[in-house]
Amino acid sequence: MMWWNGGWGWMWLFMVPMWVLVAWAIVHSARNARVGPAETVGPLRTLDGRLAAGEITGEEHRARRAELERR
Repeated sequence: MMWWNGGWGWMWLFMVPMWVLVAWAIVHSARNARVGPAETVGPLRTLDGRLAAGEITGEEHRARRAELERR
């Protein structure tokens, strides 16, 4: 048999860490996945949209935009 007396026994030294790495990569990519366009909209675009929708006045828009651009 190939599994005994030094045949394929060394393979476990490489297979276990490889599967741990694969599992970690899947979990890491799932946690950091960005879904949907809502996360790609920046604060300035949101502010412009609020002005266009009439939720804020021009003065509020200018003040808030200046504050965001300072950061």
